[in-house]
Amino acid sequence: MKVDFNRLKTEISLPDFLLNLGWKFVAGSSNSCPKMSNGTHTIVIKRNAQNQYTYWDVHSDNVRGRTILDMMQEHLFETTGKQPTLREVGEILQNYINTNQIITPENSRYDVGNTSMSTDELTMYLKQLLPYKGNYLQKRGISEESIDSPVFKDVFLIREVKNKNTTYRNICVKMYNDKGVQAISQRNESFKGILGGKFDCLALSNHDKSRPIDILYVGESIIDCISHYQLCHKNTSLNLVYVSTEGTLTEGQMQLLRIIISKNEVKSLRTIFDNDKQGYKYTLWLDNNLRGMQHDVEQMDSEELKNTAYRVQNTEFPQKKDWNDDLKAATIEKAAD
Repeated sequence: MKVDFNRLKTEISLPDFLLNLGWKFVAGSSNSCPKMSNGTHTIVIKRNAQNQYTYWDVHSDNVRGRTILDMMQEHLFETTGKQPTLREVGEILQNYINTNQIITPENSRYDVGNTSMSTDELTMYLKQLLPYKGNYLQKRGISEESIDSPVFKDVFLIREVKNKNTTYRNICVKMYNDKGVQAISQRNESFKGILGGKFDCLALSNHDKSRPIDILYVGESIIDCISHYQLCHKNTSLNLVYVSTEGTLTEGQMQLLRIIISKNEVKSLRTIFDNDKQGYKYTLWLDNNLRGMQHDVEQMDSEELKNTAYRVQNTEFPQKKDWNDDLKAATIEKAAD
């Protein structure tokens, strides 16, 4: 059966699909931004820059920007105990489209909005960004020297949000694609989120554009990137670039990495993902995507994922869960000495 994965992600109405699976709308839901729960997970649905239905779990930073393929794969695993391949999931959903068993957007009353911002919206948010101040980074072991280094100077910004009598200070980084700034990643002590669509965008550090890039590092979080820099490359003369997916690694981000590599002289690309199941998956996805490997990632158990990821060329994993955890541990150890 011929499967058009993009068609599945755009033409099947995810809210109606979830209603068929027993999900319910919950407080805070709207037709343009449905919020749904199955009693265990609560998600928000938006369209990405490719007009695909995507969803975020409001209680988990690891579930961001996923599509109906991920949802159906998890549903089948929970109901059958077997992990289906994406191809198998695609064939099931394609059959639903062919037999008109799934409601398509034009027949749905849920006009799900897009995650990408208009130019005016983006300009408005960019004007709100201020130079970094405060101690959010310092509390995580990141030094003033690293923040003001040539690699990370002015990468971290502040966006102040006022709610009643309280002013919240969000730590922000810009996210770029080949057309420039398209989104803003922001976080504070209690939340993480993206303004705009991150599907084909990456947060990135500074570098000397007149020189070849010695090492291009790919990580999950810009906080982890600067932590890795402080641990491994402080005061280096190497021309480094750190890029961060700011959460789930997407197909669009992998395509953007290929564009970056094609337009720059990159001597080495290395991954610095988290030392956990998702980090191992991202490592293997990139190995497949950029180096033409054929890791059957979805068929591996946790131990095989880890062992295979650790054998991938030019991969670094932290000792603890992530590089900021390593930095904080090193800072405590240094203070004890």
